[in-house]
Amino acid sequence: SLFQIDNKGNHLLVHEESSINVPAIAAAHVIKRYIAQAADELSFEVGDIVSVIDMPPKELTSWWR
Repeated sequence: SLFQIDNKGNHLLVHEESSINVPAIAAAHVIKRYIAQAADELSFEVGDIVSVIDMPPKELTSWWR
């Protein structure tokens, strides 16, 4: 198993095939708290750092991974 550290210093157990090991193409610093509204959304706290691993063209989707 692999271990990763999240942006708050907590250890996470990661599976080999997890997308957490995909290199980021961009990063964002969260400045406003967001609480997930659906099962496929993420919650963010102020101060979190978000790694973007895929930014499809806007004409295909408005969602990033």
